[in-house]
Amino acid sequence: MAAKRTKKFRRSPADIKKAWQKLEPELAKQRKERERQGETFTSITREEFEAKLKRVNSPMIVSQSWNNTAPPGGTINYTVGVMNPDPVAFGALAVAVSIGNRNPIVSNDQFLTTFDARFPTYAKPATIGFSLAPGASTNHSFQVRIPAGVERTGYFGNSVLQQISFHDVGTYFDRGCFFFEVV
Repeated sequence: MAAKRTKKFRRSPADIKKAWQKLEPELAKQRKERERQGETFTSITREEFEAKLKRVNSPMIVSQSWNNTAPPGGTINYTVGVMNPDPVAFGALAVAVSIGNRNPIVSNDQFLTTFDARFPTYAKPATIGFSLAPGASTNHSFQVRIPAGVERTGYFGNSVLQQISFHDVGTYFDRGCFFFEVV
C-alpha cells in the first residue's frame, strides 16, 4: 500500500513549473469537454496551484464540474478531479460529497460534521479507495440526488479528499465547493 504523508517535500520553482505544465493541458481538455456538455467547470489556477504546493504535500483537488440545475427528485452530476503532485504514491484515498453551506468554515472538524441531512452523502470509490502514482491525476463522478420537497433555491455541495486509515484516524487532504440550484 502507498505510504501516508510523513514529511514535507521541498519543490524548486522548476519542479512547480514542470508539474503545472503537465496539469494545465489536462485541465484545458477537461474544461472544453465539460463546457461542451453544458456543465459548469472550475479548476485551480497556476497561482492557486503554486500556493497549495507551498502549504500542502498531498493529493489535491484540482478541478470540478457539474450541471447547474435539477428539480426536486432530480440529479446533479458532479465530477471532481484529483492530482498527486508528490514524488511518492498515495493509496486508500477517497472523495466524499455532501450538501450544506460549509465553504467558509475554517475548522475541518466542523466542516466534516455539519451538513444538510435531507440530502444523501456519498463516498467513492468503495471498498479500499483509490491510489495515485507520483504526478498522476484522476476524476471521480457522483450523481447527487435532490430529495423531493426541498426548497427551490441554491445549495452548496462540498467534496473532501481524504486518506482512509482502516484502523486509526484518517488524513484530511483537501476540499472543494460547488453551487447548484433546485428549480
